[in-house]
Amino acid sequence: MEEIPSTLKKHLDIVKERVSQLIKQYKSLANWGRPYIYTIDEGAVIYYLNAKLNVSADRIAKYLNVDKTSVYKLLKRIENEGRLAIYDEETKRVEVITTSPQDLINRVEELMNISSRQRVVDPLQSSLIKEFMTKDIERQSNRERRAYYSDKEKLEAVRVVKEIMEYLAQKGEVSNPDFWSKELLLKTLDEIYRDVRIKRDRIKLLRRIPVFRNWLEGYVGAEKRYIIPKMSAIYYTDYVKIKELYERGEITESEFLVVWLHLTTGAREGWGSEGVSRNEDLDNVNTSLIGLKWENIEYTPDTIILKVFENKTQKWWTTDLRWLDHEPIELLLKYRREKGSIMKSITNCKTVMDLQKWYSHTLKKISKLLALPFTLTPHDMRRSHISILAELGVPMEVAVSGLMDFGVGWEDLSTALIFYTRFSKYAKTKVLENVNARKQEILKSFS
Repeated sequence: MEEIPSTLKKHLDIVKERVSQLIKQYKSLANWGRPYIYTIDEGAVIYYLNAKLNVSADRIAKYLNVDKTSVYKLLKRIENEGRLAIYDEETKRVEVITTSPQDLINRVEELMNISSRQRVVDPLQSSLIKEFMTKDIERQSNRERRAYYSDKEKLEAVRVVKEIMEYLAQKGEVSNPDFWSKELLLKTLDEIYRDVRIKRDRIKLLRRIPVFRNWLEGYVGAEKRYIIPKMSAIYYTDYVKIKELYERGEITESEFLVVWLHLTTGAREGWGSEGVSRNEDLDNVNTSLIGLKWENIEYTPDTIILKVFENKTQKWWTTDLRWLDHEPIELLLKYRREKGSIMKSITNCKTVMDLQKWYSHTLKKISKLLALPFTLTPHDMRRSHISILAELGVPMEVAVSGLMDFGVGWEDLSTALIFYTRFSKYAKTKVLENVNARKQEILKSFS
C-alpha cells in the first residue's frame, strides 16, 4: 500500500488500527458484530482504491486484516445499492448511509485536493481539531457513568497540537493534523520532547483526541524507561503477620484469603481492564483477580494449579497455589463451587465495584493493623508478589515469565526488572554473598 496517496493511506491506517483493537478485545470481528467502518470517508476511500486505483478487494482486506468477503460485500453494496453501513461511535448505533459511487469518488477527490490545506497555522483550520472542540468527547477512564471532557480540558490537548504544528511548520512539513499519520506523530513527539516525563504528559493530553487516542494506545507504557517505583510493597514476614492477624481473629477469613490469593497469583486487579464495567456481575468477568473462576482450578496428584487470564496481554498464566503458603488452600476449598467467581464466593461481593470498595477497605484495615508507614492499595499487592519472589531468591526470569507456575508474572521484562531489583530488600546482600562464595570457590581451585 506504499504507492497509494498518503491522505488515503491515513484513513486506511485508522481502520487497520481499529480492526486490531476490536480483534484484541472481542477475539474476532464476528464477535464484534458491527461494521468496522466508522465514517463515510473511510468507506469512500476503500471504494475509491478499488474503483479508481484498481486495488483488489483481497489486497485491501489483507492490509486491514479483515475477511476479503466483507470488503467485497462493502464494494458491491455501494456499487449495486448505493448504500454504506457505518458504526456511529457517538450514538453507538449502526447507520446505513444512502450515497452513490460517484458521490464517494467526488468525496475522495476532494480529500486529495490538499495542496492548499496541508500547511495551516491555526489548529481550528483542521477539521479534525474543529470537530474535537465542537463535539462531546467521552472520557476514557470513567466507567461508572458517561462523562465528557470540558472545554478547558480540550484546550489543554489543543495546545499540545499547536506545539507540534509549529514545529512541523518550521521544518517545512505538513502542519495540518488532518494529514498527519501515526508514524509522523510518534516521530515528531520523539524529536520535540527529549525529556521523557514531558513527553508522557503530552501524550496523555493528546489521547483526549479520539484519532490520536487510537494511535497512542499503549504508548504511555514507555514509562517503564523512567518510572520510579512506589516502594509500597510488603514482604514475606508481613504476609506471616497477616496470617497471624487472621488466626487471632483480627481480620476475617475472607479478608485473609483474598490477600493470600492476590499475593500468590500476582494478578492485576482487573477493574481497570478494557471492556470491564464496574457494575458487571463478577460471574461474568474473566480477567485478572476479579475474573478468577472455580472452573479454572486444576488438580493433579501433587499440586493445585489456578489458571488466570489477563485482558491486557491476552494470555493465560498458571499459578501453583502452594508456593507462598499451602495451608490456606484448605480454607479456600470450603467455598468451592462447580463454576463461577471465586471472589464472589469468598467475599459475597456481587459486582466489580462492590469488590473494589471491599478490597480497598480491607487493605486499609490491614495497613493499620501492621502499622505500615503507608496504606496498601490493591495494585501494591501485585508489586508485593514480585517483591516476595525476589526476597525468596526466585530467579527473575522465572518470576516474571510465568514459568514453573510462579504466578501471573510480567509480560515486559524491562519493567519487571525495575520492580524486581527495587523491591528485593535483600537483592544486593544476596548478590554480594554469591560473589564472595564464587570467589572462594575459584581460589580453592588454585590451592
